[in-house]
Formats: sequence, C-alpha cells, structure tokens
Amino acid sequence: MGMCTEYSAEGHRAIYDHISSIIENEPADADAQAPPAFVFYATRNILRPYFILGQIPDLLDCLAMVDTFRRYAVEASSVALSWQEYYAKELSSDPDMTLLTERELTKIQDYITNDERDRLHYILVIKNLCLLHVYYLVTAPESCMLAKHLNDYVPGCFPGHDIPSKLWFQHGLSDSEKQIMKEAYQECKEWILDVTQWEEEREQEQEQLLVALTAEQADAAFQQAFREKFPPPFSQEELVSDLDDYLDIVERMIRKLEDYFPSAKVLERLNRTV
Repeated sequence: MGMCTEYSAEGHRAIYDHISSIIENEPADADAQAPPAFVFYATRNILRPYFILGQIPDLLDCLAMVDTFRRYAVEASSVALSWQEYYAKELSSDPDMTLLTERELTKIQDYITNDERDRLHYILVIKNLCLLHVYYLVTAPESCMLAKHLNDYVPGCFPGHDIPSKLWFQHGLSDSEKQIMKEAYQECKEWILDVTQWEEEREQEQEQLLVALTAEQADAAFQQAFREKFPPPFSQEELVSDLDDYLDIVERMIRKLEDYFPSAKVLERLNRTV
C-alpha cells in the first residue's frame, strides 16, 4: 500500500487530541504515566507539518512538561554525582561496584552546569510564543479571547481582574522570569494601542470604500493592510528552530540518563534477550 502524502488538518488535530488525552489523564501511579516521548510527540505535532498558531496555549503546556523533565534530569544528575563521590571512596569495600566513566561524569556535570542557560532558553521561547500568539489573535476568528490569553500570560495585568492563570508554565517562575513576562506584556500593550489607533484611522479613511465591498473582501483587505503595517514580531522559522533546539537538548539528556541508569523494566527486558 502506498503512503498517503496529502496533508489532512483534521487528521493532524485528531492525532494531537488523542495523544493529549493520554497525557492529561495519566494515572496517579508514576510507573504508569505516559512516557516523555508522548509529550515530545504532542509538542512537535503542533509545529509540523505546519505551525498551528491557534494551539500555542497547548504548546506552552507541553513545553512546561518538557522543562519539568529537564529539571528532574538535572536533579537526578546531581544525585548521581553525589553517589559517585561516595562510592569512589568506598570502592575497596566492594570490588564489584561499577562507577561512571570520565566521559559519563563530564556529560552529567554539563547538565548541571548548563541548568541556568537551558532554563533561560526555555523562558525566552515561552515569551516569544506568547508574543506570537498575541499577534495571531489580533486578526484571528477567536480575537475575542485576546484579553483572557493576556491574563494567562501575565496574571493580574488588568487592574481589578487578578484571575489566576491556567497555564502550567506560570508555576515556579522566579522573580526575574516574571519580570521578563511583564516586559513582554508591556510590549504587547504598546503594540495593541498602536494597532487600535491604526484601525480607527483606517476605518475613517476607507468608510466609503468599505461600503462597496463584501464582508469577505473587506476582511481580506484588512488582513493584507494589517500585515503590511504590522509585520510579525520575529520569524516563525527562527522561533521553531529555537524550540527544536530546546527539545533536542532535553530529549538527548533524557536518553543519556536512561542509558546510564536503565530502569528495572529495561534491565529485565535486556536480560530476556541474553
């Protein structure tokens, strides 16, 4: 049977929804939880074959889970180094003890050393995704949700409406990271004010012209004029590339640690093949 090469947006969404339902309904037992591979798949499913901008809030939650994996891997690496140091002193008492190699030690130490750098990489990707989503929402069918999403990205940005965010990346933000998000909101606020002023001026200038256009024609003319006046804040391709780099960093980290410290299930499976 030949492979179908025609892209189906409905099929793409169905696959994402199925994987997401598994992730979101994981049982409490940690051993039965969906593997990180599911989260990586759901994340990349939003990015390819086409970046689905309307699913950026879902993407943000997926990335928050990925960073949780990364932080856990860093903690596990720190514990491994402590045990390495302990058993290196006790090696004479147990000749069968196996220690990490110099190469493995270097790799694990790099995970700990690069923790702050990788966290900043994650936060900047999160910030840029929020900015891109705001840009998308201004002309999207769901533009009425703009205020809700702004509050999700920067809780309390609307005086008198301090509604907690439902997005996972908000949990555990440091003061400096919260400041990065506040600065992003200020950038959005100034930009939205510019867009609003432009819309009002444009409506006055083209009032007579718009009467002669159908709704579809008027919308198409607005979309074109908007993009000419307000280009995207940055290249989508560059943002996806930055996101890919971050995913690759965490995925390689997890795979290496699983190679160095295989679980009991993996060891059992390997023993059955011997």
